[in-house]
This record gives sequence, structure tokens and C-alpha cells, in this order.
Amino acid sequence: MNANLNGIFTSLPQAAVGSFNVLDLDMAFAVIEAAEEHKLPVIVGIASRHFDIINAPRLIPSIVTEISKSSMPIALHLDHAGPDQIEMIKQALDLGFTSIMIDGSQLPFLENAEITQRVVDMAKPYGASVEGEIGGIAGEEGVADTNSESAEELPFTDPAEAKKFVDYTGIDALAIAVGTAHGIYSAAPEINFKTIQDCRLSTNIPLVMHGATGVTDDDIQETVRCGIRKINFFSGLLKNAMDTVRENRLNSSNDFLQFKQDMQQSWKRTIKAQMQLYALMNEVQLAECSE
Repeated sequence: MNANLNGIFTSLPQAAVGSFNVLDLDMAFAVIEAAEEHKLPVIVGIASRHFDIINAPRLIPSIVTEISKSSMPIALHLDHAGPDQIEMIKQALDLGFTSIMIDGSQLPFLENAEITQRVVDMAKPYGASVEGEIGGIAGEEGVADTNSESAEELPFTDPAEAKKFVDYTGIDALAIAVGTAHGIYSAAPEINFKTIQDCRLSTNIPLVMHGATGVTDDDIQETVRCGIRKINFFSGLLKNAMDTVRENRLNSSNDFLQFKQDMQQSWKRTIKAQMQLYALMNEVQLAECSE
């Protein structure tokens, strides 16, 4: 069933939902089928950098149809739309996206807040939710290469600034900088759990962590205990795809259908494992944040 972020969060209390960007129908099917098999809500994402490349106006109606058939709440999310992509945001809303991320984090605070509030106003008539961002997240979104930009060199999100931003904009979720990065890590990141907890207490809205690929399972679950409610995972799916290509590189078979099925199953296994990791389903996992 179609849902916005608020519907997703309501259906999964005390846990985080996985947001998985996709590039084609096979990837989208893997996400939707994983949600059905795990009986968990999920977010299907399209990165703004891929919107035109994948010919979104042709692809999205099929994804929307598949989401509407699902028994689980599923949001269709435009990821990392920039301040110069307002027309893309409008097009996405018209196509049936139920969630928009406007990323003005590279702008001065007031400019970021103003463009984010503008997108909130745009989304309201559609019943769509909006995610904003405060803080610098290292790496290049949508590219699964080892990032050269150190997350530790960027400032963490300031909880007081986060509160001002949420109060000003009226957003539904906030992406924060806690030590993660887009892409593949050259070394395991050091997560600032206190920043997560302080931002949760100051804003009282769902918090988002980008750059989950490569974060340890223990650290993922600790971020959820501290207040993260949405986790973005994409680079790992790109690696799944290329690993499947590499494994079949010297295969003399021309069974392309089997190759596609192998790739989709690899995606689904990874997605299901991540979804279960984020869901925190037992009392031990639901222990208090250790900061």
C-alpha cells in the first residue's frame, strides 16, 4: 500500500525503516518482495542524480502500481533533491512520490531552512512527507566507490541548530551528520551516538542516517536505540550487482534470465538482512542507548 514517511513510522514504532534506492524494476521488485516476505514496511528510493538517467516518467508508474498492490506500507521517496531541482520535485510529486528529501545542507542555515520550508508547502497538497538535512555527510550520494572524504573531518549536526531547523520548516524527518558517509568505507566509521540522542531529544521527530553500507551490525542497532528511525542503504546493492557480474564473467552460459534472477536474489537477501537488523525485534535489542 502507498504510504508517506509518517505512515511508515507509525507502522514501525521503536525501530528504523530501511530506505533502499533502486535503478530499475528488478531492484524495486527486490525491495517490495523483501517487505512482503518480512512483513515490514519499507521505502523505495530514487536518487535525484538518477532521476533522468533511468527515465523516471516511464519507470515510476510501474513501481507505483507494484507498491499499491503490496499489503505492507511502502513509501516512494525522492532522495537528495537539491535546491536547484524544484521542477524535478514537482514532477516527482505528480508521478506519485509520497516522500521527498530536499538537501540544502550545503547552504547557509537560513537558505537551507527557507528552501526546505518551500518544499514542505509544495508536498502538503499531495499528502507527501518531507525529509530535510542539517550537517555535512561525506562522500558522493549514489556512487558506490570508496570515498576519499573523511566523515570525521566534517562537523556533526548541532542539536540546537537541528531544533531551530525543524521548528522553522515543519519537516517530517531530519537527516543528520553522525560520522557516516555515502559510498564504500575504506575503514569502519566512528559513529557519534551522543549526537543522535541529543538530536532526538531536541527535535522529537524521526532522525535519518545516510551511508549505512559498511557500518557494523552492532553500530547500526545502537543508532536505532539512540533515535535513528530511517536508514539509507544503497552502495551495498550496487556492490551486490557488480559482484554477480564478476562471478559470471567467465561463465560461458548465455542464460541471461538466470543471471538476472541471481542478481535479484542477491539484492533481496541483502535487503532482508538489513530490514531485520533495523527492526529491533527483541528486548535485548531494545535496550537503552549507551551514548
